Amino acid sequence: MIVSRVAENAFWLARYLERVASMSRMMYVNVNFVLDVNLEGVPRWMPMVMAVDAEKEFLARTPEDKRDDAETVQQFLCWDRDHPNSIASDLYFARENARTIRETISLEMWESLNGLSLWFNSADGRKLYQRERFEFYQRLRDQCVMFQGFVLETMLRSEAYHFMRLGTSLERAVQTARMLDLKHHALGSAARTAEWPREIAQWQAILRTCSAIEPYFKVAQGELSGPRVVEFLLFEKKFPHSVIRSLEQARKFLKQVRTRGSSTDRSFKALEDLHRQLDAMSMEDVVQRGLHKALMWIDSAIAGICAAVQEEYFLAPPQVRRHRKSPQRKLSRTV
Repeated sequence: MIVSRVAENAFWLARYLERVASMSRMMYVNVNFVLDVNLEGVPRWMPMVMAVDAEKEFLARTPEDKRDDAETVQQFLCWDRDHPNSIASDLYFARENARTIRETISLEMWESLNGLSLWFNSADGRKLYQRERFEFYQRLRDQCVMFQGFVLETMLRSEAYHFMRLGTSLERAVQTARMLDLKHHALGSAARTAEWPREIAQWQAILRTCSAIEPYFKVAQGELSGPRVVEFLLFEKKFPHSVIRSLEQARKFLKQVRTRGSSTDRSFKALEDLHRQLDAMSMEDVVQRGLHKALMWIDSAIAGICAAVQEEYFLAPPQVRRHRKSPQRKLSRTV
């Protein structure tokens, strides 16, 4: 097995960059959504903060009259270095993890990520953010996708590769669940058959946030409803961002590095258990449990799996490697 340090950095590099990609898509879609849809009396930006589990920190630092302000929320989620899951923090930690294992990743991967980091922190990056918000978020998203392409095309199929793909898959499952939960935070209702036009628009925005709008309509054949969107993003095995597909991929890559009968069985068994339970569920089961509760169950279960991976493969338990307040310090670890 490779040195745990390399495995850990590869795992976290992938997770941080997946967060950057997810946040970029979410912000890009919401900028468009609030312009196109009448949201009178409905929070426009605060649900973005809640979706990344940063509500407590944001509320403590933000005056009440600014809590649903577009510029305030975007500044917090994009540029705030004191917020550990802002795009700025995630990109910083992704690059730091990549730099630490520079000898393991390919030249193309390093140049792609380093170039993105340099641009983001440059005057040109800031100017684009101020001048053309759509293009700014789109560039972030596209560069993350390009990096993933370099991973697939240029990286040796070593254990570092398997840990990187494991991190991407687990983080993608979490992000899809959280994007689905945006519906709960924004409009407060679970999936149902009769919905207001703005709810339909919200479901469509969630599909776009998960890069799922075209794949969904190819499967749903033109029908757009909350239950069908939830079913697609949770259970569609042919779609790479669905929760079930992401868990299948995570299981595949964790299996590559697992040693049977060893102490590494706990994380694998927890992943197997979550995958089995979700695979056995139907849309009716989700509605009966409640969409928000079902998504929080998935989120919590994946957090447990990541904690087990941290403990079993990377030696130091997760509480030793908590998020640091500022990227001025070396690295960050959160489940």
